[in-house]
Amino acid sequence: MLMVVAVSFLAAGAVLALLLAGHPRASRAAALFCSAAGCLTGLIPAFFVLSGGELTPVRIPWPVPMGELSLALDPLSAFFLLPIFVVGLAGGVYGEGYLAASRGHLPEAAVRFFYFILTASMAVIVCARNAMLFLAAWEVMALASFFLVCAQDRDPKVRRAGLIYLLCTHLGTLCLFVFFARMGSRAGSMDFSAMKAAMPGPGPAVTGLFALALAGFGMKAGLIPLHFWLPEAHPVAPSHASAVLSAVVLKMGVYGLLRFISFCPAVPGSWGVVFLALGTASAVFGVLFAMVQHDLKRLLAYSSIENVGILTMGMGLGCLGLAHGNRVLAAIGFSAALLHVLNHSLFKSLLFLGAGAFNQALGSRNIEGAGGLLRRMPWTSLFAWVGAAAACGLPPFNGFIGEWLLYRGFLGGEFAATTRFAVFVAAALALVGGLAAACFTMAYGALTLGEPRGPAARDAKDPEDVMLWPMALLGVACLVVGLMPGPFARAAARGAAVIIGLTPNEVASVIGGILAPLALIGALGAGVLGLAALFWVLRRGLLRDRSVEVRPTWGCGFSRPSPAMQHTASSYAQPLVVVFQGLLMRESSAQPPTGYWPARAGFHSRTPDMVLDRALAPASSVVKRSLSVVRRVQHGHLQYYLLHVLLFLIFVLVWKL
Repeated sequence: MLMVVAVSFLAAGAVLALLLAGHPRASRAAALFCSAAGCLTGLIPAFFVLSGGELTPVRIPWPVPMGELSLALDPLSAFFLLPIFVVGLAGGVYGEGYLAASRGHLPEAAVRFFYFILTASMAVIVCARNAMLFLAAWEVMALASFFLVCAQDRDPKVRRAGLIYLLCTHLGTLCLFVFFARMGSRAGSMDFSAMKAAMPGPGPAVTGLFALALAGFGMKAGLIPLHFWLPEAHPVAPSHASAVLSAVVLKMGVYGLLRFISFCPAVPGSWGVVFLALGTASAVFGVLFAMVQHDLKRLLAYSSIENVGILTMGMGLGCLGLAHGNRVLAAIGFSAALLHVLNHSLFKSLLFLGAGAFNQALGSRNIEGAGGLLRRMPWTSLFAWVGAAAACGLPPFNGFIGEWLLYRGFLGGEFAATTRFAVFVAAALALVGGLAAACFTMAYGALTLGEPRGPAARDAKDPEDVMLWPMALLGVACLVVGLMPGPFARAAARGAAVIIGLTPNEVASVIGGILAPLALIGALGAGVLGLAALFWVLRRGLLRDRSVEVRPTWGCGFSRPSPAMQHTASSYAQPLVVVFQGLLMRESSAQPPTGYWPARAGFHSRTPDMVLDRALAPASSVVKRSLSVVRRVQHGHLQYYLLHVLLFLIFVLVWKL
């Protein structure tokens, strides 16, 4: 019932956002109260279940054919509630400062309304135990996301991104309709318990269900090649909405896949291979395309594809464990996937909130136009540094923990005994980690280091406290999970138990010894931080009575160095772009300097998306040209339309005779 209360608070926040639209102060206060009350209330049953408690399901009649308001909370659902409510709370509080700073450029009432609806619908999705309720909440989530993406619909680019998102999300939903219809017809009910009991064994039937689930849920998760809507839609939404879209909404696709796997009495090994292949491709291509972006939020969107790929690799590891009866491997894989779900939700939402602060300070999302923000926006730069370090998988932050567990599964012996390409998958994961470090070093350095490249960067400053505190909360959460990973890893193992079909105690006995080194890893991270703090204190003490002068560095012979002489993001990434040019197929145009005293020179580069720009857009042009012939019959003369109908009826009569 606490979950029902939490969703009710969020629904009340949505209603109050519309009722109080003409009263800004009251609307802001109501939004903050409903966000805090709803999200904090929802976290209580989640922590209770993850700590070993059990809750009674709620079943309420619903006048919808084969539908029922059936809600339950098992450890898998409870684990996904953590990012929903933690990120939902941080984004809701941050959003109030973000909307105020937008100065009327965003429709505040509409953004508040759909943000509350989005958070509430995701909570219902992970707790639903009836397919009709699940699909209803899924559609509400899709529509709320669409309206948040189109918040600034006067921009043609925003309308284009919204249209692409709407087409893709409903294509995925169509696959889910067929998926649940086939399962429901077999079970004779739309309840998840009946579907699980009626699931077929290995064969064409379950393979078809897997293909539908992979298409429907994989589209929402943003797996390559179903990812193309994501870099278009997420950057144009308000930044706190982008944080929820990339950090949480994508995970609803992951939740759907994991819930489907938990239904299956037997998992073929081919599923694990498919997940490993898709995960590796998504991780590698995601980070490569992130590295060549100039738009900060588009970079983060491609980085989300990379991280979804990493956790999909964990799902592949778990499926291979189930297929070969290796409970240790299955527990490691699914625990690593769930742990990375939480970790990515925390650091990616932090990065998007930081990107929103940078965007409002600069008036642009272009990385190349920044520089020198570390001294002008110290708090935002600090929190962005924490998020970037976590995204690179660097200890002692949380991104390292999930990847360490994946490496443990790939190279610990269990996986190597099952299949022969463990080393290749682990090598791909290592490559992704190195490219991610280069990507975020590039982005963070271009934004915060060096000298400002324009007047907007010179005048930038930190946002108000209501935007800084949520970033601080997420930054502390990234550090806490990295320093004390044990409880979170054990909670992920409880969620993995639901997928594997074991009790939490059985999974704890299977994976307990593997998770034991996490305490040492956390202690080493704390020691590194303590040592760094000690050196900082010693330095302050040694310099207390000394004068410290600041002088310009050597200008390489130039008497007046300018910001134009420092590295840009593009120049920093250029060596790696050259190496992977065959995969990226980057397009560039240059105007070289000419003459002894050149007055103008320029360089521009662009990396088209390999699916949307290089495959779907040309195919769409061919279809339009083909349909232009049919369009000629639409000439507006009624008598010709009647003639067409008459000719068609004559054709049908002749054909029937």
